[in-house]
Amino acid sequence: MAKEARKTPAQEQNDPLHCLPPALRERVTLVEDQHRWLAIAETSATAQLLRFHLPKLQQAMPGQQIKIVVGGKRQPMSSNNHASKPAGPHLAQESARHIEAVAEAIEDDALKASLQRLASRGEPD
Repeated sequence: MAKEARKTPAQEQNDPLHCLPPALRERVTLVEDQHRWLAIAETSATAQLLRFHLPKLQQAMPGQQIKIVVGGKRQPMSSNNHASKPAGPHLAQESARHIEAVAEAIEDDALKASLQRLASRGEPD
């Protein structure tokens, strides 16, 4: 009875990742490409461990080519309403005025235009 409780379901036995150690199994995703399978690892260290276990994986998937790729783990979408882009630095209006004054004194047209663009990003205090 204890042996039957330890048996895995049939669908897990058909999973090629089942031949890998559990810690490695959680960090690898198999994706079928046009002519081969891609084993996407979270980090280069995980990819190195996967290369060590590649013969076992190839036995579980006979006749299939497997390429190991480091792709990182996909993060689930967050449910909050914050912008996905982190807030950058802010330019105070006073600083923008100083940059504009410096730009007026510059003779180089390209540098002057760049400083004026920068000064135009000043935010009200």
